[in-house]
Parts: sequence; structure tokens; C-alpha cells
Amino acid sequence: MNETITLRNSPKLDIRLQKDMFEIVDQITPQNNGVYGYGSLKAVQLNKGWLLSMLSYIPFFWTVPFEPGFRNRTHLNIKLTGKTLKIWLAGSDMDKAASVKQALNNKKV
Repeated sequence: MNETITLRNSPKLDIRLQKDMFEIVDQITPQNNGVYGYGSLKAVQLNKGWLLSMLSYIPFFWTVPFEPGFRNRTHLNIKLTGKTLKIWLAGSDMDKAASVKQALNNKKV
């Protein structure tokens, strides 16, 4: 099984799922780039910025002039043996991010 999931085109963010490992290509945080075995995978979490999640229920706030000042804190947390990767998802396809989370959690050994 070889599958490439493109979460964002510019700057590039790809997750390549292979039979025994996965590869991350992250142009925002290059230290995340690499090939990782499923055996070292402990957990994958999709974290949404709490403020944006809370405010999404209150339509008024999206019309307020200071809204662009809020930063998108949404990220994938990938916990590996001895290392945790934080992959920022600003401008990414959140449905694809959820499918990456599911696929990686299903591959945990």
C-alpha cells in the first residue's frame, strides 16, 4: 500500500503511507521531515485551537475586525518513541488531516 495524502500545496505538506513506514514532507517545519516506522508510532492526535473551536459557535465573532489576529493553532501531534512531532495545519484540508490521523492510528503496532 503506497498512498500520498497532500494536506496542503503551498507550503507543501504531504504524508506518504507505505507498507512498513510513513514519510512526512513538511515545508513549514523541516525538522518534521523524515521516514518513520509504524513500530515507533505511539499515538496520533488532531488538536484544534481551543479559541477558534469555541468561537466557531458564535457567528458574531467572525465579523469582528480583530478576527485575523487569531492564529490557527490546529496541528497533528504524532508521538513516536523518543520524539513528538507537531505538524501545523494552517491552510490544510482538515478532512484529509482527520483521515491521516485515523490511518496512522490504525497502523500502530
